[in-house]
Amino acid sequence: MKMNRKTGNEGISLHVVHIAMILCAVIISLLLIFSTYQSSNVFSALSRATSNYIVRQSAAHDLMEASDYLTEMAQRFTLEGDTQYLDNYFEEAFVSRRREASITSMSESEAEEALVAQLEKAMDESTSLMYREYYAMKLVIEAKEIRKYPETLRSIELKEEDSFLPADEKMELAQEMVLGTEYYTRKEIIRTNLKSSLQTLDKLMTTTRQNTTAELNRELTIIRAVIIVLTAIILFLIWLTARLGTIPLMEAKKRAEAGQPVPVTGAREFRYMAKSYNKMHEKLYGDKEGSE
Repeated sequence: MKMNRKTGNEGISLHVVHIAMILCAVIISLLLIFSTYQSSNVFSALSRATSNYIVRQSAAHDLMEASDYLTEMAQRFTLEGDTQYLDNYFEEAFVSRRREASITSMSESEAEEALVAQLEKAMDESTSLMYREYYAMKLVIEAKEIRKYPETLRSIELKEEDSFLPADEKMELAQEMVLGTEYYTRKEIIRTNLKSSLQTLDKLMTTTRQNTTAELNRELTIIRAVIIVLTAIILFLIWLTARLGTIPLMEAKKRAEAGQPVPVTGAREFRYMAKSYNKMHEKLYGDKEGSE
């Protein structure tokens, strides 16, 4: 009885193998889910960074374009005296307000302080330059005796020496103020700040892309490793199941058909059945031989 109990415990149980298979499948599935979740987070971070980059870049370009547009309108008005350019100038400055909108969008996108500071510096210089443009436009208004013009320019008072200048000299002075060296020197300061902000933005985006790409590659490497391990475990379990169950079963079938005892190999459950079969076989064929 003790011998039977001992031999009955020999071999690996298919039940244990199946439990191990289930546990391995669950663990590896959890690892894959976790890795894909991490990869998704990295990809989402890269997507957010790209979206923010587009917003910030657009803001910087909008500020530059708006500043250049105001310059163009002021210069055309001083050269031609057409009030349509005057209206366009103040439409941009007080209605469209692209410069202010660019600063707002940059702040809302949680941009770095250094980047916002560079844009604000460009904005401050652009705003400061507007007074020079106002003065030039007021000179043109006085020179051409324009009666209908924006209320903002009514508060601009010409210097006494400028107010007594002839009309043609007022036009020349106005053109010098928005077409001269000093004006373009100040415009270059605005462009320098905007270029610096774009360079800073490009550097930040490059660093972000490099970091997220490296992190994403690490996560993908983990996923590949998990898939390889999963494949190896599946192949091993298939081999083990065949070794413990399928192969012994096929061999037992051949032996049983030939009327021979079956080999006690394979899984614990199969060994137990093989032993029981062999006992019955021995008893059956032993009795026949005894009767003969």
